[in-house]
Amino acid sequence: MVRTLVWFVLFGAASLAFYRVNDRIVWDICRRERRPYPAGWTFSLAWQWRTIGGGWYRDAQRAGLLLPKAAATAAILLTAIGPVVVGILERAPG
Repeated sequence: MVRTLVWFVLFGAASLAFYRVNDRIVWDICRRERRPYPAGWTFSLAWQWRTIGGGWYRDAQRAGLLLPKAAATAAILLTAIGPVVVGILERAPG
């Protein structure tokens, strides 16, 4: 039970970091393109498509946030896959 809570808290922290990095990238794009910063960008299909598209890491690099973006993505993946791997290893014999 405690381990599940720890994984949940870690996933929450990774998700917050992921959101904050993406938010700073959106802010930088808006500043560069002289567009107003959309407060509700997470609900915009246009911004969601742009984050999924292949140019998002290029935008992160232009914003100087490539390393934080890569770290936040890795943290999301590790905290999502980690509990599954730990559960499998615990149940493995020997």
